[in-house]
Amino acid sequence: MDVKSAFLNGVLQEEVYVEQPAGFIDPIHPDHVYRLKKALYGLKQAPRAWYERLSSHLLDKGYVRGSIDKTLFVKRTSHHLILAQVYVDDIVFGSTSDSLIEEFTNIMKNEFEMSLCGKLNYFLGLQVQQRSDGLYISQTKYANDLVKKFGLDAATAEACCTLLLADPIFLLVLVFVLDIKLILRNHI
Repeated sequence: MDVKSAFLNGVLQEEVYVEQPAGFIDPIHPDHVYRLKKALYGLKQAPRAWYERLSSHLLDKGYVRGSIDKTLFVKRTSHHLILAQVYVDDIVFGSTSDSLIEEFTNIMKNEFEMSLCGKLNYFLGLQVQQRSDGLYISQTKYANDLVKKFGLDAATAEACCTLLLADPIFLLVLVFVLDIKLILRNHI
C-alpha cells in the first residue's frame, strides 16, 4: 500500500512561514509571507507531522503502536490479528483474517489517497515469496549485486578465497559493506 503525497497530509503543530512562491506573489503585498497549516515536502517537520497524523488515525481505529518499533501497528480481535508496518509512505500489512484486511484497507482509503500494490514481492531491498507452506524472505538481488560490484561473479570458491586473502584492503571493504548492511537492517 502506498500513500500518495503522504507528507502533505501532516498537520503542523508549530508556526511555520514561507515566502510567496514565484508566480503567485501578491502584487499588493509582495513582501508578505504565508503561514503553513499543513506540511510540505522538504520541510523538516513534514515526516513527523505525517507520522503523527497516520498514527493518531490508526490509534483512533483501535490499533496499538508497537512498544519497540513505533512504526508497527497491531490490532487483535478474539480470534484474529492484523499487523501493519509503516515505512515513510509505504505500508505493508498482513492478517489472519480477510475481513480485517478489508477493514484496514477501507479505513486507510477513507482517510488518505492510497494505491494498493497487490501481493508483496519486494520491500526495502528484500525479496518476498508468499507460498502455501510459508513466507520466504531473501536478499538474493542484493547479494548478486555485491558479487558483481566486487568482480566476483566469475570466480570459483577457491579463486574467490585466494583473491580475498591476497588483497586485505579488498577483504576489508567487502566486510565493511556487509557490516553496514547488517547495521542498517539489524531487524532482519
